[in-house]
Amino acid sequence: MSKPMSKYLSRKIKFVSVFAMFAIVFVNSYNYGNGFLKPDSPTRRGFDPAEMFEYFFSNGMFAFAVPIFFIFSGFLLFIKYENTVSGYFNKMQKRIFPLLVPYVIWAVISGLAVVILSNFKNFKDIAFIKSNLLPLEKIYMYLINPPAFQLWFLRQVMLLTVLAPLLYVLIKYTKAFILVPFGVLWLFNFDFIVNSQALFYFSIGAAFAILGKWRDFARKDNRIPAAIFAVIWIGMSFANMYIAALTKNTVAINIVHKITEVVGICGMWLVFDHIVKYIASKKGMLLASAHLFFVFVLHEPMLHISYQMALIPDNTGMSHFVLYICLPISIIAVCMIVSMVLRKIARPVHKILTGGRS
Repeated sequence: MSKPMSKYLSRKIKFVSVFAMFAIVFVNSYNYGNGFLKPDSPTRRGFDPAEMFEYFFSNGMFAFAVPIFFIFSGFLLFIKYENTVSGYFNKMQKRIFPLLVPYVIWAVISGLAVVILSNFKNFKDIAFIKSNLLPLEKIYMYLINPPAFQLWFLRQVMLLTVLAPLLYVLIKYTKAFILVPFGVLWLFNFDFIVNSQALFYFSIGAAFAILGKWRDFARKDNRIPAAIFAVIWIGMSFANMYIAALTKNTVAINIVHKITEVVGICGMWLVFDHIVKYIASKKGMLLASAHLFFVFVLHEPMLHISYQMALIPDNTGMSHFVLYICLPISIIAVCMIVSMVLRKIARPVHKILTGGRS
């Protein structure tokens, strides 16, 4: 069994999670085109200033956000893990409630919400809601691929949790060299049941826990490496933005994006040790971390539907820019207020909806 992590590392994971969750909302806030932003997406309007601004943050500076949550998930799963039959089933039992139950509940809620909205005239033309499926078929499909598409994260973590014994053996007895083929799968986006990004980053976090390297994971006060990675992080985000505007070559964009992603993870992790010193209300950060799950499950499809409705009458660059700044902040605030109020008036319900993350 791995040694328990320090209080500093535990708090750092919570603090970084707050920034990462807010970053994910902005990643999903990219509002050019009807589709969702992908790592290899070129800009749609070339060198349009408003779109390049959004691309710089959503597909550059904030690219670290989803991967770092997979790293945390892998690390936290294996930090107190025994690779025995009883240890495995004990871990599985502890994961069923916080992963499976919220997934099913929120998949159903988001599916029902879209089915209901599709009956109202003002919502029928929204791409997110359009469908030729019958109501019952919609509900079934929404359970598999819910409108709250971010729930794919929970699906992948559940699957990787089931594969915990295999991952443990592969990482422990290869001394983490198994990360090399996992990284190749991720580099070429080779997904088969398990998402390659999820597998690669989840295994990185797992390796730190399984090999007892959590002290290295928690390293702090590395000013020079932090400064270097911060500069490279910003530089790669600019490079990613310009390449996406210059070319439609998805392979080139994808490679630069993945480099930006890795540098961003390292940069965020190292730089945060120095940022946190200047945060006045650290208790406020801990309070926010208790309500992140509602931000996670509620921001979509609410964000996407809001964008499509707001941009129908005005498709100018300024409207895109203003909405990109204001709407995510508003939705984050709404999600956290809903979570706080529900936790205050119905804590048991809040506990079920968040999988015990209260």
